[in-house]
Amino acid sequence: MAGSASPTVDVFIRSYHRDRAWLALALRAIAHYLHGHRRVVVVMPRSSRDRMGETGNVHVEYCADYADDYLGQQITKLHADLHTDADVILHLDSDQVLVAPCDVRQLFDGARIRIDYRADGNRPATDGWRRAARDFFGDEPPWDLTVPPPLAMPRELYAGLRAFCLRRHGCTLIDYALRQGADRFCEFALLRGYALRFAGDLCTWSTAPPLPQCRTFWSRRETPAGIAAQLPAALAQESWTTCPSA
Repeated sequence: MAGSASPTVDVFIRSYHRDRAWLALALRAIAHYLHGHRRVVVVMPRSSRDRMGETGNVHVEYCADYADDYLGQQITKLHADLHTDADVILHLDSDQVLVAPCDVRQLFDGARIRIDYRADGNRPATDGWRRAARDFFGDEPPWDLTVPPPLAMPRELYAGLRAFCLRRHGCTLIDYALRQGADRFCEFALLRGYALRFAGDLCTWSTAPPLPQCRTFWSRRETPAGIAAQLPAALAQESWTTCPSA
C-alpha cells in the first residue's frame, strides 16, 4: 500500500442495468452509513450506459461487454485497479446493503487489511467455485476462499494476480476466465488465494467478516421493494429506481 500512513479506500461496485434498483439502494446505504472512504466507483458495461438511469454523485466508468455478464463482472473486478488509483479497493456488489454505521477502519488490523474466509466451507470439493483456486494456483488452499464481499484488497495485488496468470497459464486472466466459464471461476477465491500466497505481510486472516453491518441479498431472486421490511427506516424510499449521491 505504498507505505501510506492513511491509505485511501475506494468502494468498487460492478453493476449493470438490470441491477439499477439494487444499485440505488446500495448507494443510498453507503451514503448514509459508510465513513472514511474516499469515493464510490461504479463500473458498468458500455451497453448499460443509456439504460442505467441517474447514478448520482459517484464516479462512473465503463467496461467491455461480455456475452455472459456474470462472468464479465468477475473479470471486471479483477481489473479494478485500472478504474481507481486508491491504495485499497473495497468490493461491494449491487445487492449488498449496509444496514448500520461503519467505518473503513474496520477493514484494517493495524496496517494490515483484514480478509475473511470460511474455515469449514459448505461447498463440496467438487464445486466449481471451490475448485477455482486449486485449478488456478495448482494446489488446494487450506480454507474455503469463495466468501462473497465485502472484500478489501491492496491495489498492487491485482497486477500481481494477472502477471501470475500469464506465467502459470500462458494467457491473460481474461482469456483464462473465458475458458473456465462462470461455473468454474470465482474472482474472490482468486483474489484471496493470491493474497494468501504472496501478500502475507499485508493481510490478517479472519473468519469474522470485516464489515458485519453489510447484508447480502440475491438480486436474481429478490427485489429491493421485496426486502424493504428487513431494512432500517433510514433506507426507506418510495422509489428504488433512482440512485442517490454517495
